[in-house]
Amino acid sequence: MPQYTVLVVDDDPSILDFLDVALTEQGYRVLTAVDGDALRLAHLCRPNVILLDLQMPVMDGAEISRHLRADAVTAHIPIIVMSAKDRLDTTVRTMSVDDQLAKPFPLRVLYDVVARWC
Repeated sequence: MPQYTVLVVDDDPSILDFLDVALTEQGYRVLTAVDGDALRLAHLCRPNVILLDLQMPVMDGAEISRHLRADAVTAHIPIIVMSAKDRLDTTVRTMSVDDQLAKPFPLRVLYDVVARWC
């Protein structure tokens, strides 16, 4: 089985740690980033999928997704946006993302969504 790479983008260190441990235990290679650092990492490492928090203080998920889609190197990478359900309902319709995870989510849902896009 090939090792897939997941880029997790969030400003909450506890979420980054949680997702790093959970996905690593499932055999994924996990990269973590905060805000706009995700653009550099995605371009350099070309992950199989990106888990992207919607609300971050400097560059939010909507802006990051626009930049990722505008870059020929990263435009094809599946983006799964994460946020509270009410934020997803009002924001995701205007974003170019492939899937969504409403926080908090059960691990089995996380694993299913990531596996589907890898």
